[in-house]
Order: sequence, then structure tokens, then C-alpha cells
Amino acid sequence: MPPSRTIVHGALVLERFAADDQPVLHRDAGILIDAGRVVAIGPLPDMRRDHPDAAVLGDPDMFITPGLINAHHHVGTTPLQLGAPDLPLELWFAARLGLRDVDLYLDTLYSAFEMISCGVTTVQHLHSRAPGTSEDVLRAAGEVIRAYRDIGMRASYSMALRDESAGLRGG
Repeated sequence: MPPSRTIVHGALVLERFAADDQPVLHRDAGILIDAGRVVAIGPLPDMRRDHPDAAVLGDPDMFITPGLINAHHHVGTTPLQLGAPDLPLELWFAARLGLRDVDLYLDTLYSAFEMISCGVTTVQHLHSRAPGTSEDVLRAAGEVIRAYRDIGMRASYSMALRDESAGLRGG
């Protein structure tokens, strides 16, 4: 059975930024993780002494930062990869209407792998294209959410954002 606690070691650990915008850095430090949660940050020798059974990951050349957040994300395979060139917004929307459908689960995993490789651990997924019935829209949402759940990424999900209801616009 693997140890329940892990220490992630680095030359520098960025904990946060203080009120004066200065970084709170720990040198030759460890982050103690227990059951997937950070429970302590401190000097590596102290961490090893206080938690001798914890597995140690990392090395003295690593710089460790908190996870990053992607607060505006739409799809995995980019519209450019699917054939919609980077045009002014109105033309880009029209070009996206002609994109082929992709497997939403695999497409979301693709983008999650890319985000994780860049340090992103949390995403706001803004799904803007799921044609069909309300059941189809719910099925599409389920596939996207399942992909994030399977890869272990925190996600917030929103379908078809609008800033006003088309049916309520005055004329």
C-alpha cells in the first residue's frame, strides 16, 4: 500500500503572493500532501523529520508553484486545427459553424493534457457548440465533465453563454 502522505520537494516553493504583491517563497522546502490536500509547507529537513514514512518526490532543482487556472476555455482541438482560420470575431463565429463534430470526451482529454503540461489544474469550460435536442446538449455536457473527472482536473462547466436572451430583445 502506498504511503498516505507525500512530500513534494523543490529548491523554491511559491506559496502565494502577500498583500504587498511580494512572493512568499520557501527555499529547499517541501509541500506535505495528505489524501490529495496540501496540509503543510516548510523546510525539507523538518518535513522529513516530522513525516519519516512520507514518500518524497521532486528534487533540489525544481521550482514549485500552485496550480494555474484557465478561466476561459472552449474546446480541445482548436478551431484552426479543425479548419476555421483566425478571423475577426463575427467571421470566426460563422466559420466555426462549419466545423466537423469531434468526440467530445477525447477532445476534452486532449485539451486537459495540454493544460496540465503547462501547469493548469483548474478550468472554466465554456461549451458553445452542442447541436441537437436538450438530451443531446446534456449528453455533450456529460462527456466533457466525464473527461475532466477521469483525468482528475477541477472544472467548472457552462453551456451556451449569452449576455441576453434572443427572445427578449426589443425591436
